[in-house]
Amino acid sequence: MSNKLGIKRVVVLRSEDSLGGYPETIFGNRGKKKKKKKKQSKLLSPWEKSVRSLAKTQVKASRTYLDRHERSNKKKKNGWLRDLNKNASKSLSKLGGAYSIYKLNLF
Repeated sequence: MSNKLGIKRVVVLRSEDSLGGYPETIFGNRGKKKKKKKKQSKLLSPWEKSVRSLAKTQVKASRTYLDRHERSNKKKKNGWLRDLNKNASKSLSKLGGAYSIYKLNLF
């Protein structure tokens, strides 16, 4: 098949049902697209890395708290309130010093 007409791609929708289907490329670009390079200055790269790791750590701590909160609630009446200090301190321990100045590379 030649590309004299300027055809970039030919796609046929294959379907066993009357609705939907999956596209099948017959002619054209079948490969994966190139991954775009992240646009970021080199000066901000360490900052972005530390902020991203801090966000991941916070997500881990909040998941821990939610799990402990639900478990406390199931065990006793008003269990979440009774175990609030214990659950919060356990989840904060998961942060593991993520808020330290050295971790954030401020200086």
